[in-house]
Amino acid sequence: MFSRTYAFALAVLIGLCSPVAAQSDFASQKTSEQESASALERDFFAALREGNADKILAYVPERGINVGADEQHETRNQVEQQFQLHQGLYCKLFDSSCIKAAIDLANSSRSCSYRELLTHSDEVHTASSQLTREGVQQAVLVARIQNKQCPSDKLIDFIFNLHADGWKLFSIP
Repeated sequence: MFSRTYAFALAVLIGLCSPVAAQSDFASQKTSEQESASALERDFFAALREGNADKILAYVPERGINVGADEQHETRNQVEQQFQLHQGLYCKLFDSSCIKAAIDLANSSRSCSYRELLTHSDEVHTASSQLTREGVQQAVLVARIQNKQCPSDKLIDFIFNLHADGWKLFSIP
């Protein structure tokens, strides 16, 4: 921290940059980061709403993703196979009719795909944020959904890591 502060102060003193320029650069970087997360939010949720499995698959890195509350690791090949066979993660994301869930007699609500939740709900609010965690740039996309046919208030969050070739999924709820 001291060396970064010292380097900035030294640059200001010798006229390489001014405090106003440094603040402006920092502000424009923050603005472009938010635009990046906002663009990801718009594009990713649009692909889910459209049921565009190919576009969603493009967000899955070669090493795979973590799925569900227990963070089960799925390789890209496993995800691709599930998409082709319309099973597992494909159902969770796009098709409520093929979701295999245990029947809960205390809860009459059925399981709904994220696509159905995003396209057939009473209220849908999405948001995005960008942060750096342990040196990795991440974007968190969140959808807050209220749907009377599916379990009530639902919060869905997708976490992405920034790779050299763009945003890639890290985890899906």
